Amino acid sequence: MGERSYPRDTRDEHQASTSSTSARHDSSHVLPPLFPRPGGAMLAANQVAQLALRGGPSSSAAASLASASAGRRKRASRPKVRSGCLTCKTRRVKCDERKPTCARCEKADVECDGYIKEAVDPRRAAEQEHLILAAQKASRRHLLPRPDGTASSRGAPAPGPAQPPPPPPPPPALLSSNPTYIRVDQSDVPYFDLFRYQLIKDLGGSCQADFWSRIVLNESSRDPCIRESILAIGALSQTIFFDAESSKRFGGLPPSALRPWGTPRSYSTGFLNRHHKAALLHHVKAVSIYRQRIQGSSADDTSPRSIIIMTLLLIAFEFIQGNMKNVDSLMGTGMRLLENKITLMHGGLRPGDELVDAGAGHLSPRLRSSGGRPDDEMEDIEHLLPCLCLMAGFTHFFSSHRNSVLLMNSSPKLQLPRPGVTAMAKLQALWGQFFTRAVVHVMRTMHDQLNYNPMDHAKAARERETFVEYIGLWDGVLEAYRGDPALGADARRTLDSIQIQRLLIHIVVSCSLDRGEMMYDLFEAEFRELLDRVVRYLRDPGPVPRVSFTFSEGLTSPLAMIVSKCRNHELRMRAIHVLNNLSWRESAWDGQALVVGKSGVVLLEERGMGVDGFVPPEARWIWMSGKWDIEKRELVATYFRLTPNEDGTPFTAQLVLDMDNLVYSCDMIGCLGRHNPFESYEQPI
Repeated sequence: MGERSYPRDTRDEHQASTSSTSARHDSSHVLPPLFPRPGGAMLAANQVAQLALRGGPSSSAAASLASASAGRRKRASRPKVRSGCLTCKTRRVKCDERKPTCARCEKADVECDGYIKEAVDPRRAAEQEHLILAAQKASRRHLLPRPDGTASSRGAPAPGPAQPPPPPPPPPALLSSNPTYIRVDQSDVPYFDLFRYQLIKDLGGSCQADFWSRIVLNESSRDPCIRESILAIGALSQTIFFDAESSKRFGGLPPSALRPWGTPRSYSTGFLNRHHKAALLHHVKAVSIYRQRIQGSSADDTSPRSIIIMTLLLIAFEFIQGNMKNVDSLMGTGMRLLENKITLMHGGLRPGDELVDAGAGHLSPRLRSSGGRPDDEMEDIEHLLPCLCLMAGFTHFFSSHRNSVLLMNSSPKLQLPRPGVTAMAKLQALWGQFFTRAVVHVMRTMHDQLNYNPMDHAKAARERETFVEYIGLWDGVLEAYRGDPALGADARRTLDSIQIQRLLIHIVVSCSLDRGEMMYDLFEAEFRELLDRVVRYLRDPGPVPRVSFTFSEGLTSPLAMIVSKCRNHELRMRAIHVLNNLSWRESAWDGQALVVGKSGVVLLEERGMGVDGFVPPEARWIWMSGKWDIEKRELVATYFRLTPNEDGTPFTAQLVLDMDNLVYSCDMIGCLGRHNPFESYEQPI
């Protein structure tokens, strides 16, 4: 690469070194425009004039000295040498790089501390020099989202008239849909771009797009903790999903609960590549900032908004790698920090809170700031972490929900969106709040029944009937939205996903008080419709995710429910086939892991099934717990029979299941069906 000459004044070596270091530091960041100083004169000329005045010459002499200095030519500037010995680098002097002791250290009679490993590596040194020169060329760069969603990268404007500094960031409630500018180190720009242009689509899925694409990105412009987490997720995803070398090294299989991702031990550096190193460095920074923030303030001062966003980002970092134990720990910590800070963790609703028109702009006073201003749609995101924690409790990988569910409010609350008035993002938030409360009702009822706790059956029945009524109202609203001819493909897909969740929660809530699960037999038609909706959703060519994980609830939970609660063999086996072939994980639900344990329920129940296909009460089971042996590729699953022994004691059974080879019950009952889930459901089953 050819050399370039830059003007430079001939001041002493130390001042030149300091100036060079400062220039390199500035060029390594993506900064907002830098404006000339208000005085209008260049800093170098002012410094020379001040030196002359301190020496005592007249003002005319000082002016001539300044003029002469400004007219001098400056010698060529080159990148600072980084390969000198450690002693010369500390003393800020030039090193001839002689080994084992350089000439300057020998002449000064001091010990030469040698050279760092990276400095003596020619390939690494050449790469560093290339990066330095590239940074000097792109000395100022912006991350300005364009309206059409493409990246914007421009250099700094030419110096002009003095301008006022940029305004401070707006308050949270006034943030626009995209941040104005974001300061990101030059080497981290690809990670941030990967996150905002690809990963937010995969992480948000069809039901959390607004949270990831707008709220998280806005927070990243003013919160360094969130920004570091975003960069960590981007760098990690680049390593796992977008790097051909890494993908090939791990067999091309994405990480999951059954295949946690790790770093090969053969690398002396401890990192798979530079992206992996960047991911860990950014993650450590984010965790450090977050820990200091929590420890440096009382529990009441920690913003629930910050807790929700940061906990979900940290969880995403672990979920992508399949580290379920770390995810469980993070969920438990986040829920403890949110205690008494969100409406879902408060007591019962006050009068007038049950039926609210979403178009009226209602906001609970508990979610307003001291000045009465809404806390930047905190109401729309407060359910995200609790819902994730609750749904994780159904997957047998997590236990953090056990302490949280008893503190949550299960009172039914209805806020219906208005077709043609309420935006799709608000509809998703309102549905998420309602869905979370319904899951709390189901989880608490199940907890009390399995532990034989005393229950207020009358209150639980009233809650159930109210939820069933509200679920029916939601059905009408969703169909009204879907009937809009101007509805886009993405919005239509979102509504289809919510309808799947609505039908699922309708079945589960309706049967929540039946401890023996006999009532599920009355919902075979609904199970059939649920499976039909899932298969139609899969047939619809939606966006193909590059990251095999999403926070959006969608297909895994309804399929798992069909396998475990529907006693129709054909429907069960079709659901098993679909679940086993899902190529991504949804929230805490890993389909390829769940299908292993759920297939054990089918095996146990169909051993006691009658010739007419009916499963009697004494042959019905639920999957209680499991121990996953990743090395042996085995699951030791414990199952609980819903009918206890004659003396009232529980009856359990254990199965050792192969993670990679499902056990089907078809041979045991003489079934010859293919159970192709994508065949028509018109024929009788």
